[in-house]
Amino acid sequence: MPSSTESELRERLRCEALLGFRELMVAQHAYFGEKDAWTADVSRLTPLAPCADGSRVPTPPDEAWLAGCHFRYAVSVAGSTPNDTTYSVRAVGVGGLAEGLTYAMTDGNADGQPVRVWPPSLVLEECHGVRRPEGTPLPAPLCEGAFNLKSLFTAQKAYFQEKDRYSESAPQVGFLPEPCLDGSRAPVPDATWTAGCHFIYRAEVSGTAPEQTFRLTARGMSGAVVEQKLTLDSQYTWSPADPGCAP
Repeated sequence: MPSSTESELRERLRCEALLGFRELMVAQHAYFGEKDAWTADVSRLTPLAPCADGSRVPTPPDEAWLAGCHFRYAVSVAGSTPNDTTYSVRAVGVGGLAEGLTYAMTDGNADGQPVRVWPPSLVLEECHGVRRPEGTPLPAPLCEGAFNLKSLFTAQKAYFQEKDRYSESAPQVGFLPEPCLDGSRAPVPDATWTAGCHFIYRAEVSGTAPEQTFRLTARGMSGAVVEQKLTLDSQYTWSPADPGCAP
């Protein structure tokens, strides 16, 4: 039976692979937003975090890999039209306990529908409190709601600059929080809520345009945040206090 130290190290390795996949997803979606296509050219993607001492795993000279701390990552693309194309990432562990560990994920669209295939052994909730390869901790689970409330606040303010009013419609202001890494979303009680991963979100607008105010709510629906609630109003007042989440 592995020692507690070995178990902790293996957990850190799983979390490192998860974070590498997540960073590559963000980079691919940014690229897709500009080009309407995914890319297999790893030089166009954001470099992954090295180890705390700055080192990275070696990569074969004749193949295109992105090097992280204990894993290297290969990217491939299938399909060509924006509504029918996916990318896949393979993470391969190199050296020590990481040697032989391999994970794969796929993301994109097929026949106009979103597709995401995620390795079930990589679970974000198990990584809170685990440090990133470069040494910084992951944000607390509550920060998912806080980050998205800040995004919704910014979206409301931008919409007001253009329309002289706020809106209770998330699609109208351009707010769509990310789903969970496996593509699932929290259940919503009705159409006034917008689903993220573990939180759902709602905007309530008061007054007559342009003299309006709003109140934004994030409600935890599962995992460590179930039944937790955050609110943020148009004066940037938090309740409870600002969680102080850093990326």
